[in-house]
Amino acid sequence: MAVVAALSEVVDRDPTDLKPLHDYLDADALDELVRVRGATDGDVSVTVTRAEYVITVHSYGTVSVAPLPHDRSDDSSEDVVHE
Repeated sequence: MAVVAALSEVVDRDPTDLKPLHDYLDADALDELVRVRGATDGDVSVTVTRAEYVITVHSYGTVSVAPLPHDRSDDSSEDVVHE
């Protein structure tokens, strides 16, 4: 799943080393909520927090993972986006 791939890239760990997705997220429900929609249907996004990261999944097919904002004055972190 794209969420696992994006998170494993950000934390620089093999996907099999991560806690299973289903331990903290209902992947089937997420897929149903953000299934790819037609351009006229608009975007639906779901954002969850996992450990120190904010994960956002969009119905237009992207997943972004970013560190939780601990200090808003620090703009040095970059989001990782998967399409």
